[in-house]
Amino acid sequence: MSAPKPHFAILDVLRALAAVVVCLFHFNYRNGGNLSAMLEYGHYGVEVFFVISGFVIPLAMSWSKFQYRDTPNFLVRRFIRLYPVFAIVALSNVVLSTYGSPLLGFGGDSPDLTWTRALANFTLTCDLVGETWYLPVFWTLAIEAQYYFVIALSYPLLVHRKTWVQVMALMLWIVPSYFVGYGETVFSWTAFFSIGILAFLKQQKRISDWVFWPLLLMAAYSHQETRNLTSANLGVLTAVCILYCPPSNAKWLVKLGAISYSLYLLHLAFGGAVLIHLRLLPESLQWINTQPVGITLATLVSIGAAMLFYRWIELPIHNLARKFKTRAREKELAE
Repeated sequence: MSAPKPHFAILDVLRALAAVVVCLFHFNYRNGGNLSAMLEYGHYGVEVFFVISGFVIPLAMSWSKFQYRDTPNFLVRRFIRLYPVFAIVALSNVVLSTYGSPLLGFGGDSPDLTWTRALANFTLTCDLVGETWYLPVFWTLAIEAQYYFVIALSYPLLVHRKTWVQVMALMLWIVPSYFVGYGETVFSWTAFFSIGILAFLKQQKRISDWVFWPLLLMAAYSHQETRNLTSANLGVLTAVCILYCPPSNAKWLVKLGAISYSLYLLHLAFGGAVLIHLRLLPESLQWINTQPVGITLATLVSIGAAMLFYRWIELPIHNLARKFKTRAREKELAE
């Protein structure tokens, strides 16, 4: 039997914080106040998820002793974890947009539900073909899906026993973003993902400090030129938190982190519905429809919906994905 794998509670905490700040960004009343201005930075929560993915995916590949021959199983497993939950949310959006839902604020008979838009959404290619996402957060799933293919191709080189091979592989992650610029493919984000990958290599003692720190700064610089300084600094800060922050005792944050994917996908529908209904309140109750109260209610309702969705839909799908193991892992479990 293999030893149980360690649980990095800090990852759940970071996921929770990232998901919540994305919610706050989308629920922002944008009324010109100081709080409204601060919440505008919430869109950077998306980028925390990318660094976490850069750390977690190669870590899982390391635990499963990934080899190139395991690529099909790896991609199927990642597909099952990413796609069905997305597809359920996307299909629900289509149905609600077509038939309407007064409860969730959908009017029905949406004129832009075309077959080409549907195909682009369900193949995660909207940005590549110029179609509009059903939900604006879906673009990140397209980048994530592309990332899985790139990491599957490069992982054995990233953990190669020869340092020069590792460095060359990492440079192939860091450099493209600088030249590609900000665009619609994963190559605009490879330098940012590499920040998480570098954190994985350091945490697993697969890379020395004299290689880690220069490459981390190089990755941050490349991403800064592609995106901006705030994003680059946030990426480095996320990696440092993963590596050096002590285990969290905030169990509620850890639990919230576990449902962060469901919260990320559902908050626009459920939190948005709350904000729509708040606007319809009579004048005497409009005090509820204010920045702090409205945002808090929208966030709490979104979290409640995400908890139910995670329990009954996302978690069973995760359990299904676990059945797809690498050959080395299957042999290990059989011993």
